[in-house]
Amino acid sequence: MIKRIIVAFDGSEMAQDAFTHSVELAKSLGASIMGVHVLEPVPPPIIAESVAGVDAAPAMADFDDAAREEEAAERKRFEKFFRDQEALCKAQGISYSNAIEVGLLIPTLVDLAAADDLIAIGMKGRFSRAGIGSSARSLIKKSPCPVLVASGPAKAVSRVLGVFDGSSVSKRAVDFAREMAATTKWPLSLLAAESSDLTADESKSRAAELAPEADVVCYAAKGKSEAEQIERACKAASDAVLVMGAYPDSWLHQLFFGFGGTTAHVLSHVGAPVILVH
Repeated sequence: MIKRIIVAFDGSEMAQDAFTHSVELAKSLGASIMGVHVLEPVPPPIIAESVAGVDAAPAMADFDDAAREEEAAERKRFEKFFRDQEALCKAQGISYSNAIEVGLLIPTLVDLAAADDLIAIGMKGRFSRAGIGSSARSLIKKSPCPVLVASGPAKAVSRVLGVFDGSSVSKRAVDFAREMAATTKWPLSLLAAESSDLTADESKSRAAELAPEADVVCYAAKGKSEAEQIERACKAASDAVLVMGAYPDSWLHQLFFGFGGTTAHVLSHVGAPVILVH
């Protein structure tokens, strides 16, 4: 099970929500927390020295000085954030560490993580600069561990809700959800999702076989998409953390990583922290 939660912290409101969710999970899982802020290098200005006929050295020196001052100010700002996080974790009995790294955001997080970690991110902030969910998508694809995505105000959770659709990765998500429920002592529910490859009855039967201890629910109905089934299940289990698979050949991949803003729509409507499992 999860031994450490790495919180990618950029100071945004949703990054703070990701930290709050991480504290709740760390307490129940017996995991530690590591706060991480990544200082991404600012590319130097392009000065056409040969065309302008001027010495670029003074301008580059000014740029270097300004970049160092900006980095020092950002370090100081996040050191304050991390002191506050450390004090909160200490009060909760949670082991805490932090790091301010210089580099590119996604490779840095991937290099820091191990298979028994959980990376927690906010949906907005630096994870949406390049488009809706593009950085989050890149992280989830490359991460060696599951990724928790916070998309709204943090709230207390005390239930695990897994999603099963018949695919192999959804079976791994169910395994993860079962282990998480057993470790936290939280009740486990499974959404048996109807898809193009699986009827509602088939999904319910197979989900019950995979997790006999779980409360299997199904919200399939004519005209209801898989996204709507998830939204309804999350509304019914408003105290749940949602666990589902992330994979390239399924409706869940299209749900989260397709074009047209589906990611933002679903995550904003689910109203729950989502753990994506490979």
